[in-house]
Amino acid sequence: MVDPSDVEEQNKCKGPQLDTPTVAAEDSRLPEPADDTTTEEEGDAGFETPPTGSSEPSPCHTASPVGPQVNTQGAAPQQPQTQTDADLPPKLHLDLYNFDSPEAEGSRYVLTSPRSLEACARCGVKPVELLPRPLADFVREAPGRSMRVATGLFEVYEKDRHGKLRQCREERERIIREEKRRILQAAVNSRVPSKPAALGATILSKASTSNLSTSPKSMQPRTSPPAKSGPKTSLPPAKGLFSHHSLESLQRRMDPICCSTSTTTTTTCTSSESGASSAYSWDGARDHWAKMSSPRARTMATFNSLMGRSLSLGDLSHSPQTTQKVERIVKEVKRRGLKAVSERDRKIAALMLARYQEEDIMSQTRYVAHLQWDSERRMEELRREQEDREKQRAVLQCQRVWQTQVSIRQQKICQQERDSAAAKLRQAEEHEERWKELAEQQERSRLLRLQQAAREEKHKKALQEQNLKALEEERAAMLEQERLLLEEKLTIAELKRQEREHQAHEERRGLNKAERRRHAALIQEIARREQEERDEAKRAAEEKLNRSLENYEQIVERRGQELKEKAKREEKQIQKARKAAEKREKQQQQLLEARVKEAAKRAQQAAVVAEEKAKEKAKRAVQSRQEKERLQKLNRQRVEEEERQRRLELLQSIERKLEKSEQIFREKKAVLESARSVARASFHVRDKVREETNMRTFDKMALEAQLKASLDEK
Repeated sequence: MVDPSDVEEQNKCKGPQLDTPTVAAEDSRLPEPADDTTTEEEGDAGFETPPTGSSEPSPCHTASPVGPQVNTQGAAPQQPQTQTDADLPPKLHLDLYNFDSPEAEGSRYVLTSPRSLEACARCGVKPVELLPRPLADFVREAPGRSMRVATGLFEVYEKDRHGKLRQCREERERIIREEKRRILQAAVNSRVPSKPAALGATILSKASTSNLSTSPKSMQPRTSPPAKSGPKTSLPPAKGLFSHHSLESLQRRMDPICCSTSTTTTTTCTSSESGASSAYSWDGARDHWAKMSSPRARTMATFNSLMGRSLSLGDLSHSPQTTQKVERIVKEVKRRGLKAVSERDRKIAALMLARYQEEDIMSQTRYVAHLQWDSERRMEELRREQEDREKQRAVLQCQRVWQTQVSIRQQKICQQERDSAAAKLRQAEEHEERWKELAEQQERSRLLRLQQAAREEKHKKALQEQNLKALEEERAAMLEQERLLLEEKLTIAELKRQEREHQAHEERRGLNKAERRRHAALIQEIARREQEERDEAKRAAEEKLNRSLENYEQIVERRGQELKEKAKREEKQIQKARKAAEKREKQQQQLLEARVKEAAKRAQQAAVVAEEKAKEKAKRAVQSRQEKERLQKLNRQRVEEEERQRRLELLQSIERKLEKSEQIFREKKAVLESARSVARASFHVRDKVREETNMRTFDKMALEAQLKASLDEK
């Protein structure tokens, strides 16, 4: 017999990966690429990653083998699901450049681009580590909800995230360059045709019909990249159906299998028990990446090779090996003298053998998956412990810095208060000294100004006298110059006269006499004019000197009065400033006394308020404790009452179940009596199957002994 607990455990271990895969139809025609370059969208169709924190495996790790033989029993119930999947909207293409866009917020996955996922895998970065986190998360994580600590953690996280994102983007660009280089190499190799166009058409049709199975949660069709066994085949340009397809487009469709370990998980294997043939083989790519990648990638390759086997119970139970084993077991049972084994027991024996084969496969799968998830769990725990230690270290450092800053700030404030008080006292003393020095300086400057004014007046008087002397000398020089000019003119006239005497000596004799008289009169007139001008200048100088002396006396008197008035005003200002300084000093003293009184008053009020709050808090604590005791007493009574009611109901239900169990026991006894003969035969058949499969454990052996003893007693 089949143990139901084994079936439940088997179903739990299978998960959503080993269900009957959905075969999604796909057009066999490949779309023509827009240019010769490989774009992200051409290799990203149907590629998704599971959401963070989900135990569901990635859809790219679940494959549905497509072969020439398809189980008709499993395909019939899957038609409605395929139609439903076809009606769903297309998946959003998420790569390293648009995963944090507003359109990607509703997506279940962080990344769906195979190149972006490959870049993250090569860099050892999880896609969820690239998502930005709000500052509120760090505020909740920070002890005491300190905004400064949360901001520091947020800045560290953002810096680390941007660094990882930049590294993944550089790795993605490197992957794209490698693919372009491989495509160019394939284009160069395609110039030499190696096989006819018919073989290329067959490979192209196979590549277009391969697809991936749908995820148990998303249930949307996704095409799988085609798997290719053996060396690559170069396709020459052909006419007709493939005239618009190039080798580059086919290469772009087939390259993702060779460039990423995440897309090489679709495989089928030939089972020795069932004899089923495999339509795909990816051993070359798997072995290449298993050798070149890390131990984690090799573990994943082994896991995917086991998960890729599509071996149903129907295939295993109808295989020739299983049929031969069942016939041999039936013959051995008949030799013991039991009845003929029914067809149902034959099918059960075949299913048990098939189940043993399936459990063997699943045990390997579970072991590999357990190793993988255990290693990832340990790595995640180590990473979280490291993050917690770093966070605690950062928090402690921030707290120490904050406490240091607070103490420094308090010391600075106290020092500033002491410095300000000392500065105010020094300022008052300096102000008073400054006023005294200013008064003395003003007195000295007033005396100096008076002395300077007297010296200036004396200097001006001396200058005026010098000017008068210079003016007289200048006028004398002018008169002397005029006299010299007249003498020169007279000399010239005398010379001319002597010259003319040779011509008309007689005529000029009288004229000379008249000229002499006129010249004498002119000399007298000039002398008279000079005397008058000299007298006039002397008189004007004397008048001007008298006026200047009068003006000087008036100016000296007026300035003396102004200086006296100014000295009085300055004295008044000094007295007024002294009084104002004394008044300000008194006001400051009064203000300081008022502040001291106010501070003492506030301290007294604060002490009173604190005492009142403490009393009120103690009172509330007493009331709260009394209220809690009352509620606890009520809850205890209510729980005891509910416990009594529950016990009463439990006793009643036990009585009903006892009656029902007695009835069921009587019915079961009647049924067992009728099926005992058939059970013995089926028991021997299944016992033989268990012996064949070597699945007898100590628990099952004990159960078999009990069952055999009960059958012998009956």
